[in-house]
Amino acid sequence: DLLIFSQSHKSSLGFVQFASRYVVNALFAHNIIILKFRKLSERPDMREKTYSFTIEEIPIIVTKKRMKNMYLRISKEDGSVRISAPHQMSDERIYRFAKERIDWIRVYRKKYLRAKEGRREVRQLSEAELKQQKLLLKKDVEKLIAKWEPVMGVKASGVTIRQMKTRWGSCNVRTHHININLALAKKPPECLEYVVVHELTHILEPSHNAVFWGYMTQFYPNWKRVRKYLNDEVPE
Repeated sequence: DLLIFSQSHKSSLGFVQFASRYVVNALFAHNIIILKFRKLSERPDMREKTYSFTIEEIPIIVTKKRMKNMYLRISKEDGSVRISAPHQMSDERIYRFAKERIDWIRVYRKKYLRAKEGRREVRQLSEAELKQQKLLLKKDVEKLIAKWEPVMGVKASGVTIRQMKTRWGSCNVRTHHININLALAKKPPECLEYVVVHELTHILEPSHNAVFWGYMTQFYPNWKRVRKYLNDEVPE
């Protein structure tokens, strides 16, 4: 809004009271004062604001805050979908951003929810049941190690079955001890064999470099297909 005053209308007391209630930009030209103003209460509210909406039955939580870019995250813990966006970004643009990615959201949310259920099932097993599962899987792993050691020309010092959240397996390149995720007991047999070969290959080459993947292609030509399957899963 614009107001134009002549200097003859400018009362000191009235102007101070007026300016205290408004944010004012003033332009002076001769004996005319041009004021551009808005009430202080109309300043943008920069406090964090949270709301939600649903796309194809998937709830999406939006938080507007002081930031420059927009981010979308799916929690691996519970599959919740969250968007963080700048205050000035319109709700319509945020909705469109989520809508354009809904297929990707659905795939990963389903994966994380399935993994959550799997973790719950594992937690509900008794200590005796867990021990039995580990023993059975360890026997399978030891058979595979015995099969592949002479083929690859390596020797593992031992194997441990563990419950791991982020890895299917690991190899201590110094001691040559191998760890295998208990969750592989629920996967197709080729997944376990791929992980065993993968970890044994680390005895030959510690890093995931061209040499490592060259060995994998030599020993286990289908590794790309099996790795893709496991990458679409989540360790439980």
